[in-house]
Amino acid sequence: MSLPLEAAPAVPPDPPKLDDWFAGLGDDFLGRVPSGSLRAGMVDGWRLRWRERQLELQVDGDFPFSAARVYLNGYTRAQAQPHIEKNGKLCLGGKPVPGDCIATVRRALSEAFRLLGENETKLHDDDFREDFGLYWLNWSTKTDLIAEVLPGPEGTTRCRLVRAVQTKNQVFVLPTKADAARFWTNRTGSAPKWPKTTALIPIDPLPAPDRYPDTAADLWALVAVRSRHGTDLLARLVDNDPKEAFVVLAGRAPSGREHYAAVRLRRPLDRAGLPVKKRVLRQGLESAEDPLRTLFSRFRVERLATHRLDAASSRLPEGVQRQMAAVRVIIVGCGALGSGVARMLAQAGAEHLVLVDPDSLGWENIRRHELGASFVGHGKAKSLAAAIRAALPMIGFVEGHQKTFATFAREYPAVVEEADLIVSCTGDWAADASVEHTLARLKCRASVIYGWMEAHALASHAVLLGSQGARLSDGFDEHGNPRLPVVVDGKPPPPECAGASTTFGAVELAHAQALVVRVAVDALRGLEAPPAWHSWIADAVAFKEAEASVTSGWAAVRGQPGDMGGLFVGDWSFS
Repeated sequence: MSLPLEAAPAVPPDPPKLDDWFAGLGDDFLGRVPSGSLRAGMVDGWRLRWRERQLELQVDGDFPFSAARVYLNGYTRAQAQPHIEKNGKLCLGGKPVPGDCIATVRRALSEAFRLLGENETKLHDDDFREDFGLYWLNWSTKTDLIAEVLPGPEGTTRCRLVRAVQTKNQVFVLPTKADAARFWTNRTGSAPKWPKTTALIPIDPLPAPDRYPDTAADLWALVAVRSRHGTDLLARLVDNDPKEAFVVLAGRAPSGREHYAAVRLRRPLDRAGLPVKKRVLRQGLESAEDPLRTLFSRFRVERLATHRLDAASSRLPEGVQRQMAAVRVIIVGCGALGSGVARMLAQAGAEHLVLVDPDSLGWENIRRHELGASFVGHGKAKSLAAAIRAALPMIGFVEGHQKTFATFAREYPAVVEEADLIVSCTGDWAADASVEHTLARLKCRASVIYGWMEAHALASHAVLLGSQGARLSDGFDEHGNPRLPVVVDGKPPPPECAGASTTFGAVELAHAQALVVRVAVDALRGLEAPPAWHSWIADAVAFKEAEASVTSGWAAVRGQPGDMGGLFVGDWSFS
């Protein structure tokens, strides 16, 4: 098929109608799509022929300010092609030409013809394995159960038994019994009663959609050909005649990406729609050539939509993520700044966090703090640890202690000595000085980050120091006044005691949290070495609203910030 040529008349005529444009395709135009055959959300459509295949172009109510969709009719898994969804929809990246129906249709069809032509030459066949998880999701069996898989450190390296915890609509697959217990306890507050033994079987290569198993016999054959010793686990899984069991197929794409695909096995049903009894399931096995393979083949198979529990992990490189998971971090001060730093570090992949803060949450905190009103009156450190465990149940270890850091260090010196990084966000000079004194007394080798904000959160600082050399006290006088402040003047703070209100909120705080976490992650990766001093300075409008200015000393040493403020990086030195 060739698309109608565009003319270029000297005087533009009235815009041609889309029906007339399709009619210009001649015998390749097969007419309109009947209203009863339109896909969900579509309001109009046209049928056309391409190389003995039938296509449909359909549009929604926003067309031509939305892209046209192209579908391949009669599409089945046996005919699966790359970049085509289960319902025959071609995955096209072309955007609409807003307001121009014909240009939008031409763009969609040109891209569709190119994709179909490339598929005929098998140009994209590797995509079945590169995006295996997406294709498996597309062709999963229609069921309410979704599989959520946490791969674990062994990944796709070998066949092994893992554990699954099941709810009505989800089955969580975890690397070990201990992982399953921790995950479920973090998520619900209690350990799982009956984690199910589950087989995780690496296969190579990952199959294309036409080889996805429809039956247990298909699954056995696939595992037998593409895995090492995988059928041993399949046999072990059904040897005790379970009513249901789970298998996770695993493999690597050409790029090295890991993929996981879960299958549910269930006993066949009797005439009453109930799972058959064990004796019925095993009838005739004694005469079978391979009894366990025959037994396995009698189960029903469902291909489950499968997601990775770690799919939302940090975008750091895979090796760095493993490095982040291994580090031990102590966060001192779980107030507005420290609570956000703790949560962001956990979200970035830090798996072992110890939180230390002597105070309880008050109503004055809740517009800035990671915790809300339901935690008022409770210890910040312990409550924050519980909230992080519940929000990220796959995390390894998060523990809170309601005490000062000096007390914590006296009671748990080994924990301090084993730390890879300590982050102090107390917001108080005396408390930070106590942290520094305690670490010096213990001769702690870990690097330390001190984070704080100046008045109105117009400036935020993160100072990375090592166990030797520069000290936090170098930058302050004996009264705790900074030797090189950023902010001078400004509106006075609220007059009431106990900090019932403050001159900054969550928006201003976010910059400080991100600043400290970025320095922490870079320090853990070895990209930042002590002594280092990072500062973020607000824009000119924020300074004007606070009736504040940048100090002449800062401007002389570090330069006058521009109207948009920004990041300043230097050494922690005051010669």
